[in-house]
Amino acid sequence: MRSVIINCGPYTAPSATNIRTASTISAAGTVTLNGSLVSSGTATLDQPRRVLFTSVGNDSGITFTVTGTDWNNMPVSEVVTGANATTAYTVYDFKTVTSVVASGASAGNVSIGTNGIASSRPVFLDLYADSSTYIQTDTGGSSAITYTIQLSGDNPNNAQIGIGTETYVNARWVSSGTAALVAATSAQNANQAGVPSMIRAYISNAGSNTSASVHVNFNQSGMVSF
Repeated sequence: MRSVIINCGPYTAPSATNIRTASTISAAGTVTLNGSLVSSGTATLDQPRRVLFTSVGNDSGITFTVTGTDWNNMPVSEVVTGANATTAYTVYDFKTVTSVVASGASAGNVSIGTNGIASSRPVFLDLYADSSTYIQTDTGGSSAITYTIQLSGDNPNNAQIGIGTETYVNARWVSSGTAALVAATSAQNANQAGVPSMIRAYISNAGSNTSASVHVNFNQSGMVSF
């Protein structure tokens, strides 16, 4: 496998209201998007990242269907269950949000925005190559961003499983078993044992330093054996 390089960030400071300012939702249907990121009805985020919902009341009985695009400008949709006087956010990363549809009226004000969580696009590994991947990361000397290398055995492109059953949205991810690659805030060099279907960088704290980013080089070792 050739070396695959990804960059995460820099990220602007999170804002709970940059997709929709706080107000009540009176009935089921399309929610008005009126935050600072919205133009002509579409919110364009600075980087692909999670979409945050903040509920003042108990909205655990309703859902929000988020539709937009991802890192590759591909259409994506996800259903988020409302929160009970707290926050909820997508498990997928959105570059744009074109619509949000509520399944019912909210119990109080609801705002939509961003938090400090994001992830890179998934990198697919060669399942027939040797069983380790050399990972080199770099934060440019900044400690303002926290990241973890995550692995998934799911493969949304595997037709034998059934496309539509395994999707990017419902793929299951686990943190690397290599301690240096978990909750890291500085440059790391490590080998990841095993061959998952996908690997990615998960940003657990993008911070508010708009110059902070993570540069990751995935290099799967060895050759395909026959």
